[in-house]
Amino acid sequence: MEPEMKAPLLPEKKVADVQSGTGTPFSTALNLAATSMGTGLLTLPHVFACCGPKMASALLLVLAVTTDVTLVLLVKLGRMLGVTTFGSLMCRIFGKSGSLVFQLTLISVLFLALTAMQRVVLDLLPIFVESICGLIPGTVKPLALSMFVNLFVIAACFSKNYHSLRFTSGAALLCLLPFVLSLWFNAARSTEQPRSTNESISQEGFLLASPILASSLAGGHFSVIDMASQLQSRYKESIYGVIHVVFLGLIPCCYVSVSWAGVVLFGADTPEDILVEFQGDYMMEVARGILSFTNALRMPLILMPLHSLVCDTFHLLSRSAHESSALQAWRLGVGMPTLLLSSAALAQYLSSLSSILGLLGGTCGVVGCFCVPGAMYLRVSYTKEGKTTPNGAAAATFAIVIGIAVVISCCLSWLH
Repeated sequence: MEPEMKAPLLPEKKVADVQSGTGTPFSTALNLAATSMGTGLLTLPHVFACCGPKMASALLLVLAVTTDVTLVLLVKLGRMLGVTTFGSLMCRIFGKSGSLVFQLTLISVLFLALTAMQRVVLDLLPIFVESICGLIPGTVKPLALSMFVNLFVIAACFSKNYHSLRFTSGAALLCLLPFVLSLWFNAARSTEQPRSTNESISQEGFLLASPILASSLAGGHFSVIDMASQLQSRYKESIYGVIHVVFLGLIPCCYVSVSWAGVVLFGADTPEDILVEFQGDYMMEVARGILSFTNALRMPLILMPLHSLVCDTFHLLSRSAHESSALQAWRLGVGMPTLLLSSAALAQYLSSLSSILGLLGGTCGVVGCFCVPGAMYLRVSYTKEGKTTPNGAAAATFAIVIGIAVVISCCLSWLH
């Protein structure tokens, strides 16, 4: 394995070559937060109701810490080995054969995540447009509107770096505000006493909680190395503080507050999609439509690392030191539109993504986001390929254990 470990890297910029990056801590924080936060907010109140608010909060804290640990490990590994993408890091550590398995797994996770976003746009955006324009329901064709949205997504994806997407990411987060503020407002003024969550807490709810919570935190792993490499030189070390603020502060606080607000309103009757219970509420009607825009704005943050992984995989399979003309065409202009339109076609074909498919995607995401970074760090520590520490190895082991526990929990929920 030693010769394979020292095989030439895929064509990538070394970290030292990206000292003139344009990224800032603020733009990086926006991108990381927007990559992870989304329509998962709609299901978290139901998770808290079925698992128990206190237990769900504790699980969220453990998973947030695990997410923080794995993101830090990835950044350190990328800088240690001189690579700037997740795919190249896997190739550098595991060699071509192991890297191929991991990359195909991550590609499937990202593609399913992109498809889920397309499905939300298909479901919500036509209703919102018809409501705003006063049109008869069914007037707007979902697929035609989706293709129009995808044109803007493709344009955003041709940005030179993640820093260029800071406005898109900021807009994506702002689109969540109507939903979050309206939910808090309704919870604050509620005078009715809902059924106690003691009536809805179940073993199945507990088993399902950790996979769903973990999947709601995953996402930033696939692009954090890129973002770290694109920071300006003076902000190089700030990436760790950004990760801590976003994943130990901002996201957990938002998730807990939204989930508790939903439980306060509905108690044991908290629905799987919190928006279905607000018929006639103007603010929530606006939120329902705007969330479709949120998904469209977040698509570039999923599509860009997906495209990078696909390019790396093609190059890995070609077994060539140089890119072929076909791969160059795919990288420059064909790849992103193809992936985006393919996900739109799949979303159109599937009337909805079932809970099993969602949990399966979440489980694969947990393996890719928790277990793989931990395994990569331990691999580097074992081969002495880079300068690792005992604390880092302990953190990597912790991430792997938590990831395996989440997978087991998910499997048990299927058998329950």
